Amino acid sequence: MGSSETRRRKGIRRSRRWMLPALIAIAYIVLQIIGRPTLAPANDAYRYNQAALQFLGDSPEQAHRTALKAYCHDKVRREMRSHELKPENLRDDAAPYPTPGKGFSACMAESADGLKPLSPRYERIFDVRPGFPVLAAPFVAVFGAGSGLLVTSVLFTVAGGLFAYLLLRAVGAPARFALLGQAFFYACPIGWWGGYPLTEGPVLALTMSALLGAWWLFNRRLTAGAILLAGSMVVGTAVKYSTFLLIAGALAAAAMVCLALVAGTRHRGTYFMAALNAAVVLGIGALSMHYNLPGSTETLQDTFTDHFAQPDVAAPWPMLVELNGNYWTHWIQEQVRSPWLVVAVGLGAWGLFRHSRALGWIVLAVGLTGIAAEIAHPVDSQGDRLMLNVWVIAVVGLPLLLHQLIQGRERVPQLPVAGTTSDSQPVSRSAH
Repeated sequence: MGSSETRRRKGIRRSRRWMLPALIAIAYIVLQIIGRPTLAPANDAYRYNQAALQFLGDSPEQAHRTALKAYCHDKVRREMRSHELKPENLRDDAAPYPTPGKGFSACMAESADGLKPLSPRYERIFDVRPGFPVLAAPFVAVFGAGSGLLVTSVLFTVAGGLFAYLLLRAVGAPARFALLGQAFFYACPIGWWGGYPLTEGPVLALTMSALLGAWWLFNRRLTAGAILLAGSMVVGTAVKYSTFLLIAGALAAAAMVCLALVAGTRHRGTYFMAALNAAVVLGIGALSMHYNLPGSTETLQDTFTDHFAQPDVAAPWPMLVELNGNYWTHWIQEQVRSPWLVVAVGLGAWGLFRHSRALGWIVLAVGLTGIAAEIAHPVDSQGDRLMLNVWVIAVVGLPLLLHQLIQGRERVPQLPVAGTTSDSQPVSRSAH
């Protein structure tokens, strides 16, 4: 009787422990539903929809037409919204917006042969990323091509926030600070891009789960850590192999740095983490060679030829160096005017290393892959999207820093003020 009552109480406590994280996650989902009309149509989403529909059994022609319908509906909705927001269009003599039906028909006719760009080389970039369409296929089957991808991305973003909560709890943060990290995950640009029908939701969720698996290995939870880290890497490679090549390399490097510089990390878990991530790097390299996957040179040609619409450039690497010089000069100027990213990441890194040097190195390494991605593809219109991993440093580090500062303030002994003793009793003047 006593044991059953104990189990019941433990179950209640466990359910209560997850109540607030669940409420924060639900709030994020509700906000995405409310904000959906603001989404712009995504060219990439059309291609992922095509692939998901073909996984579900549609022919290429059926998949193209269904995915194009979803894209054109989004395009017409966006154009109508833009028309309504222009003050001059409220005048009585303003030209009326074409009927939605005409706009939709024009969009379908314009892309009857496929949504541009139509280069086979551009299509191959998406063909070798089957992970997101496979993950999205069940949701596309239930919610349709217009909403299925979006539901997939939002749910993975929700999972990413929960992994952020679990990671903060695993490193010793109290529940209220872990909740703060989860909420910040949704509120920062990670949550913004996670609300688009693109790969950012799954990629960031798998990045956070990989970090949690790596931390478990650092703390000798070998089986759970290995399964979570390896699973995250395998699924992440299928979603976006170029990103997880960087993440695996970064985690392997962080493990080596910890083995060399951080006391207490020379044990099987750290060695296994280094070996596992090195194996992922070698595995992705072998897959790239065997299947001739698009690599960095092909990405550069895509950048400098407007998605292969122009002839290939002869020397893409010197052009990349020059473009980086232009881009980062512009980026620094923008940050000087609005330094929120630099401040958040800087304070986050401080909080990480104050809490644990091992945690600091692995989170910093993963966060810096966002900078590496931006250096490889310095396009201003995609800057904040490509650099999303940098925000992981702030998501994990800022709650830890806030906890440290509050904890430090609480531990400072209160000095007696004038006219009182150390136990706060008034001092009699006659005593002097």
